[in-house]
Amino acid sequence: MSRIATFWVWGVFGFMYLPIAMILLFSLNASDVMAFPLRGFTTQWYQAILADARLGAGFVTTLWVAFPVAIFTTFFGAIAALALTLYPMRGRGVFVVVLLLPFIVPRLILAVSQLIFLKEMGIDRSLWTVIAGQSILILPFATLIIASVLIRIDRRLIEAAADLGASRWSSFRRVVLPLMSNGILASWVISFVLSSSEYVLTAFLSGREQPLSVLVASDFRFNISPSLNALAVLIVLGNIALVVLAESIRRRSGRKT
Repeated sequence: MSRIATFWVWGVFGFMYLPIAMILLFSLNASDVMAFPLRGFTTQWYQAILADARLGAGFVTTLWVAFPVAIFTTFFGAIAALALTLYPMRGRGVFVVVLLLPFIVPRLILAVSQLIFLKEMGIDRSLWTVIAGQSILILPFATLIIASVLIRIDRRLIEAAADLGASRWSSFRRVVLPLMSNGILASWVISFVLSSSEYVLTAFLSGREQPLSVLVASDFRFNISPSLNALAVLIVLGNIALVVLAESIRRRSGRKT
């Protein structure tokens, strides 16, 4: 049974990571055709991506969207998680349903409904509409991540702080906030990655300034170039670097604590 389980795990890993390995392989192939046999080693596709001003502008636009979305969803997700786990709240069941509704509704339906709402309200599509739409979509993820950390906090620590004369704000700042810091960091990283890779909602709500996900999807529709493989590899490496940076910050803060 253990051999079957091991084979199954490696099969899942292969299904997940072999396509990424193939993209890496073809991004270094000297041929314009993405097929075997390979024609040789080259870095020209990476040079073409770095020299593409249109994709560079899309990358900057993606950052302008992802940073606010990560901040908003982490902040409001932390408030929602605190209300759901540590502090008393009326109508908690209704609040959970409303909070998780964007997670349940298909993204296409959510994107179309938001587009119709913006049109009826007379609001032009811009980066702000993209930020608002993505924040609504990603907020349930941020809330669940932070709540999974808060639910494991020993309530006796908060009660001990209150017994020692600490106010509610002081106990939150000195006890709860340090214990939930890892969840806040993880929520920010996940929200940033989800925002930078979101396509469906972004395609419907973006105006003239289009993030990188929309530009890349448009290029895939009309021209499959090996330079897009290089761009995909750079995006994967950037996400890995972000996760490694967040993990190093978490470990360093844990050592100080």
